[in-house]
Amino acid sequence: MRSVVSYVLIAAVAGFVGASFTKAPELIDKISNRVAPISDPEGFWSTPAIEGYGKMHYESDVAYKPNINDSNKIVFQITRAENAPQDPNLGLERVARVVNLYVASGVPAEKLKFVVSVTGEGTPAMLNNEQYHRIYGIDNPNLKLIGALRAKGVDVSVCDQSVAFHHFQSNWIDPSVTHALSSPTTVSTLENQGYAFLSM
Repeated sequence: MRSVVSYVLIAAVAGFVGASFTKAPELIDKISNRVAPISDPEGFWSTPAIEGYGKMHYESDVAYKPNINDSNKIVFQITRAENAPQDPNLGLERVARVVNLYVASGVPAEKLKFVVSVTGEGTPAMLNNEQYHRIYGIDNPNLKLIGALRAKGVDVSVCDQSVAFHHFQSNWIDPSVTHALSSPTTVSTLENQGYAFLSM
């Protein structure tokens, strides 16, 4: 048989928990008021190489900055579609950010050896306008970004195994995109050639 002290303790804890739940809305309001969005000053973000994409904030006095004397070879793998069909794929935006960071650090775009390998859920981003419009009802918002990346020497490729798994025809892929045997073989082949690997 439990002692009276045990019951008093249980009642006290229950009362504390109950009071905490009733105060929850007030606590959320207090926290929300303290973390109000802060507007960034003019020029805080920039896109020096891929205009309008991959915004970044540059600091000159930092460690591990890209160097023009390094190989600057990277293969990026994009496997996801994290946002709505009307927005450019976030993985491609991240690649644009890396290009912007390298260029801001003093590495000319022509010295970059960047390859993007798109597979999995990211594959529809590689469709031409006609097929993208057929599926999503809008023009493909990724094509302008792919064009901007290509203009800076970035090769954007698609995994043809993923194209097949999506039941896309080969000619549905935009002509600006390189067809690759697969994403895994693209990554492994380029890593054997000294490329660094980044999952985007």
